[in-house]
Amino acid sequence: MKYSTLRRLVPGLLAVVGGLGLASCEKEIDTYYDEIGPQYPTFLSNALPTITKYATGEVVQFELQFAQQTAPIREIRILQKVEPSRDSTLAQTIPYRPAFSKRKNADTLVVNFVVPAGQNKANVRVDAVVVSENSQTKTRSFNFRLAESTPTIKVNTVTNVTAPTGATPVPGDVVRYNVLLNEGGINTASALTSTGTLYKDLDSLVTYVKVGNAAERRAQRAVRLPAGTAAQTGAQTAVNVDVTIPAGSSGQTVQYRFEAKSRYQNTTPPAAPSVRTATATAAAITPGTATGLATATTVTLTYAGTTGGDLAAYDLTTFAAVPAAGAATSKDVSISSTASNAVQLKALNTTKFAATTAAVYNAATLNSIRQVYQTTAAASQLTTLDNVAVGSVYIARLRNADQYAIFTVTGINRTSASDVTVTLAVKSL
Repeated sequence: MKYSTLRRLVPGLLAVVGGLGLASCEKEIDTYYDEIGPQYPTFLSNALPTITKYATGEVVQFELQFAQQTAPIREIRILQKVEPSRDSTLAQTIPYRPAFSKRKNADTLVVNFVVPAGQNKANVRVDAVVVSENSQTKTRSFNFRLAESTPTIKVNTVTNVTAPTGATPVPGDVVRYNVLLNEGGINTASALTSTGTLYKDLDSLVTYVKVGNAAERRAQRAVRLPAGTAAQTGAQTAVNVDVTIPAGSSGQTVQYRFEAKSRYQNTTPPAAPSVRTATATAAAITPGTATGLATATTVTLTYAGTTGGDLAAYDLTTFAAVPAAGAATSKDVSISSTASNAVQLKALNTTKFAATTAAVYNAATLNSIRQVYQTTAAASQLTTLDNVAVGSVYIARLRNADQYAIFTVTGINRTSASDVTVTLAVKSL
């Protein structure tokens, strides 16, 4: 559609004839009107920002595509209005420079807009105004809200997930730090009065450790927070960070520091953005020494007849065989089946097993096997071990208590189709 300033030539000439109104078409306008002013400039496609929040001082880049009509372009004005003000102010005046793009079939202009200061959550409207020499203008606008660029972080709780409450931590233990990000933070705001602080999105979380007098180092590489989750949106969220106490740290202070990062484009793109950080340092811990296990004890299980007999079950707390008529609560491990030439071991009480390796067996301490068991998925903590073989290694948590043993199968000797003898080498306190 054309936009022009028009002057009427013959006042009062138009009349209603036969009850029909004169149609408004271009031919009739050409007949009865003269163009006395140039047309408005034209805005074409524009790459305006769609992000809903920026921080004061941040550089927002957008592209305008426009065309002159019958009057040349004089300048482009960038206006800004920051809530609660009702008035716009001039942020930039950009003199027109021809920059015609054959691909886009338009003049193009890349604008670098610096986000103004204002209250957190304030709505900012940006107007891009193309001005012709005849002072005719066209405007395109976008809005966003002001967000805080620097995150916050603090340590909520500390838990040793591989040792009972109150136990002295040792190297190899897994400690869980619950870290609170952007306390009181929100991801979006519908009004200046919305409750909470509007934060920029978070980018990553880095964990550092310092052992004794040694230099601080990264305990974990920079971990990008899960995209699309609360941890990355800028809203308040708690994140669990699991760390393993370093080897060789017994008797020395071990201190962890957590660093949250948020990207902030305060330089003209494509220059790399700056990073705003917040850190929280946890209280130091002093690991003790791991508790050693006794020398391996040989345990023999003998299955005889059709029901197993009196030597098929064993008490791993007293290291004694449990007769067939004995209480099931004492039967930590037993041969429960020899069918199909396969040996099945089973706990008849609340003891559970987790498969592990010979390396874990050879270096076993109470703390190390407890740590391996506790970090084994619940679905892999079993009461029944099918088709055991010589060399198989298992950790047993005895009767759902803080008591553990580790054993390897050292021999399987079949004496008949049903009878079998299984020997184990068991380490425990």
